[in-house]
Amino acid sequence: MRIALPALLALVATPALAARPPVTEVVAKMQAFYNTTKDLKGKFKQVYTDTLYNKQRTHYGYLYVKKPGMMRWNYVKPEKKQFIADGKELWVYEPEDKQAFRNPLSTSNLSTGLTFLLGTGDLAKEFEIAFAQEKLGAPDDLVLKLTPKKPTAQYKEIILVVSPKSFSVQESMVVGKHNKNHFVFTEMEFNTKLQKSRFLFRPGAEVRVIDGSKLQK
Repeated sequence: MRIALPALLALVATPALAARPPVTEVVAKMQAFYNTTKDLKGKFKQVYTDTLYNKQRTHYGYLYVKKPGMMRWNYVKPEKKQFIADGKELWVYEPEDKQAFRNPLSTSNLSTGLTFLLGTGDLAKEFEIAFAQEKLGAPDDLVLKLTPKKPTAQYKEIILVVSPKSFSVQESMVVGKHNKNHFVFTEMEFNTKLQKSRFLFRPGAEVRVIDGSKLQK
């Protein structure tokens, strides 16, 4: 039995491995899904981990995306905050402090690993992609590790958890040198004809507007 058991386990494991499609096929179908998606909405959970000091922060909220270039992240717990991209500008609104930061919109100031929601970029050209070892998502989900072909100081790799049925992304984790930024998406709906008005932000008279581009200089 000691000799036969490893062989038996190998036979049991082989069908599951064989059923997993090639990485290139997963990436192509995932890219195609978001390229053809006009809008989406759902809930998110964000867990930011500082691995250097072993600290963790968890946030919850709602996500809305509409092409071209419109996004809205409504953080509701533990504190309220909004990130709003209207296609030209990116606003960061902090209602408790009554202030809003305004920046010109570019993919560089959107959260890395999330611009795929807009169907932008070519993942196969920008990353070396392989199946990851991280145990994330459901047992049947496809977990990919994306390593940038051009090294960047912002992050080391991106982990994406992909549904084997729809090829939509269920989770996204950006791994930096001393941190991990992990998003889990739930109750996602696609092509619901979101209105552009949802992505407009007009600060009230009581809100202090700060030009974020000047702060970066």
